[in-house]
Amino acid sequence: MSEGEGNPRPAPVGRPATDDLSHQEAEMEQCPTVAELAHPIAVELGGNWRPQQAYHGVQELDHAVTFTHLGGRQLHLSERFDDPGHLHIRGAFPATDYPFRRGERDSIRVAMSEDPADIAALIAADLIPAHRDVHERVTEHNREQAEMRRDVEEAARDLSARLPGARTRVDGTTAFVYMNLEPGEVRIGLDGDAVNLVLNDAPRIIADAVVFAVSRFLPHVQTPEGEHGEYVDGYAL
Repeated sequence: MSEGEGNPRPAPVGRPATDDLSHQEAEMEQCPTVAELAHPIAVELGGNWRPQQAYHGVQELDHAVTFTHLGGRQLHLSERFDDPGHLHIRGAFPATDYPFRRGERDSIRVAMSEDPADIAALIAADLIPAHRDVHERVTEHNREQAEMRRDVEEAARDLSARLPGARTRVDGTTAFVYMNLEPGEVRIGLDGDAVNLVLNDAPRIIADAVVFAVSRFLPHVQTPEGEHGEYVDGYAL
């Protein structure tokens, strides 16, 4: 058999054959970018979603787009560098400490060569309903947390103003009120609806005044029977 005749030499291990590589490159070139897909997908989803181009600084990005709903919800669409040719869509959420459960932040993945109408149908069926429900829970959680932060901050300021020499530190839904008695100290911790009161070597007159202040100005706090404190002259709390 002369040289060059017979079966073609296989491609080296780990490298695709030239024909396969050319086919893959041709498919990649035919796929639209995320930016190009955004408008037709948004049209198929209806008039309540608006596509917004993603930027890196002032540079437009072809591989990422944000859809914003008239009600404020957002979807992120992107083509990942480690998964070319596929569109990843996930729901966005505001900054929160909401305890997400398994499945509440799932994304969907679809080939970018799919028809925009089919992509939109998949988003509408498999992502939007679940994201809408979780987004509502996150929003309600954030509202409750914001209200709790306001209540805790107000209670801490109120207590601090009535305890001579008290200092206050507020951290989210937690606040701390300190009194350095030299010797002794008073520490009041407010964590949401819970109150932690620590009296270290505090004179009885101060302890009564502090417990009285807590029971009067934080009426939801239940102090042990016989530990209601009392009004103390000189500590008009």
